[in-house]
Amino acid sequence: MSKFKVGDIVPYRNTRRNIKKAEITSFETVDNGKVWFHGIDTDTKAKVWYPLHISEKLIQ
Repeated sequence: MSKFKVGDIVPYRNTRRNIKKAEITSFETVDNGKVWFHGIDTDTKAKVWYPLHISEKLIQ
């Protein structure tokens, strides 16, 4: 299981491939068993839906 929980701030890549930060609001398991998170961008307040395993790699 992931080390993240609701309310954590995690990195993600936006559509322009820039690394931004989002606050996690919920988690969802997709068909292939991967976990994605729903969140809110910390700067623009845009809604985000992004794979959690990629966010974990962006931290490293």
